[in-house]
Amino acid sequence: RLLKIAIIGAPNAGKSTLINQIVKRKVFPISKKVHTTRFRARAIYNEENVQLVFLDTPGLVTISESEKYKLHPEFVSGGEDAIVEADVIGIVHDLSNHYTQKQLDSKVLRLLHIYKNKESFLILNKIDTVKSKRHLLDLTKKLTGGMLKKNCSSEENSLSEKSIQDIIKNKKTWENFNNIFMISALLGTGITELKTYLLSAAHFGDWLFPENVFTDQNHNQLIKETVRSKLLEYLPQEVPYKLKVELEYLDLEQEGSISAVVIIGCDTPKYEKLVIGRGHRIKTIAAEAEQALSDAFLTNFRLRLVVCSKQL
Repeated sequence: RLLKIAIIGAPNAGKSTLINQIVKRKVFPISKKVHTTRFRARAIYNEENVQLVFLDTPGLVTISESEKYKLHPEFVSGGEDAIVEADVIGIVHDLSNHYTQKQLDSKVLRLLHIYKNKESFLILNKIDTVKSKRHLLDLTKKLTGGMLKKNCSSEENSLSEKSIQDIIKNKKTWENFNNIFMISALLGTGITELKTYLLSAAHFGDWLFPENVFTDQNHNQLIKETVRSKLLEYLPQEVPYKLKVELEYLDLEQEGSISAVVIIGCDTPKYEKLVIGRGHRIKTIAAEAEQALSDAFLTNFRLRLVVCSKQL
């Protein structure tokens, strides 16, 4: 059996952390900064005769936001492309952000209105940041209008883009979720219940990937994006977004170990000094990236980082 799941949400909602918890590997790099996930990618989880294919997506942004931060076009189209491919839609909502916790993101609502005939479920993430159960239940009611799935009329299903925009200007709830899950992706709370739901929702169909495949990312992409995520974690402000990361050397050793050399290209000597950080910063970045890659490939991983101020 098979189920394809699109995981959608605003930047830094915890989408990648959630998927990593479910598949029990660090398939998708994570950091505290926004836009860590840059491309749409798949993670695969197999249990008995069921294959779950998770479509991780960059955090939803507008065209103007994409242009402002010079983001890849995937940031604008990735979420919608994933929904088209998916059987079900999982909306990850960040409860730790007090400014947005009481309303769904307008870009999320737009996609829910366009694809309202697809089954969707709400994932309330970071519940450990909500002080009381009562407040958690109040937030749930606000986000769902106190309702779950109802039948949609044919008129509603043919709404124009302008009509949808008019609706979401004044409405920040969605009453058509099939289910709601309260989790902490970081702590692993609520993951078992969500996984059980997805396994039971799988339909009869051929698997898309062999049993030993855990992602459709190639080694090059996974290694570079993991290093990049640690640069985002430890470097200030816009600096990590200015760096160029390239895989210089990769060796898949016979005993199963992996060795890699990654070059971090800096536009200026100033950036080079910031990355190296008197030796301590680059050592921390290398150690954490190496551990994350070991957790992703489930094998011994040796990583060397080379920092230079020449453009790659």
